[in-house]
Amino acid sequence: MTTWIHVEKVAIVTGSSKGIGLSTVRLLKSKDYTVIGVSRSGKGEAHEELKADVASKEEVRGVIEYVLDKYKKIDVLVNNAGFGVYGYFWETNLEEEEYEVRTLFLGVLYFTKYVLPHMLERNSGSIVNVVSEAAYVAMPTLLVYSSMKAAVAHFTNGLWASLRGSGVKVSGVYPGPIKTEFSKHPSFKREPKFNALAVPPEKVAKAIWKGIRTGKREIYVPSRLAVEPYFLKAAMAFQEVTYLVSKVIYGKRARDINLNRRT
Repeated sequence: MTTWIHVEKVAIVTGSSKGIGLSTVRLLKSKDYTVIGVSRSGKGEAHEELKADVASKEEVRGVIEYVLDKYKKIDVLVNNAGFGVYGYFWETNLEEEEYEVRTLFLGVLYFTKYVLPHMLERNSGSIVNVVSEAAYVAMPTLLVYSSMKAAVAHFTNGLWASLRGSGVKVSGVYPGPIKTEFSKHPSFKREPKFNALAVPPEKVAKAIWKGIRTGKREIYVPSRLAVEPYFLKAAMAFQEVTYLVSKVIYGKRARDINLNRRT
């Protein structure tokens, strides 16, 4: 039995050991959150670092059960863990890409699936998914990566729409190139050209904080070109119509489901 520790606010950050995750851990600590980091190394600067693979459903469930047992609540979930396999699809390693799929998409699904019932029970919480501008750009040499980020974008937008009125906020953060170790994966044979446009990971952490506070559906972190949000916003505008139509056709949102539970 884990000893219960009373804290005011609890946040889980995946991929917490470096890059965007590490910057997010530091920012949330400065905002007086008790931060639980999750990474394959189990190392970092969070108040407690847990060694787990987000691609494993059993390990993710174990993390959530442990945190709820010890801290009794989860106020914030930041789904950030990820990596990219670089190269043309016919040249890349299938096993690596299968693991990439599990990490980038199933990891988000697993954490959200196990955390969300707790947040709905409390009518409170924030889920922020780190997506990517690659979700809207089919990159030939990061094809599986951009495909999975597109899946995360759709998952995030649909979840945002279904949870309005529930007390649980959902946001997607869309970074462009960021100064991290993303291109250190062995599949990158040389420094990619987009690294020249990269901005610091602290900018993404600030966008994540904005998502936690506001629940804004999509938040952009542009590259040094600073033009991407205009193109992305045009694409997203069409989705607003889709949400309005689906609300009329399919009806129920989380608020309606909660009301039905109580009657």
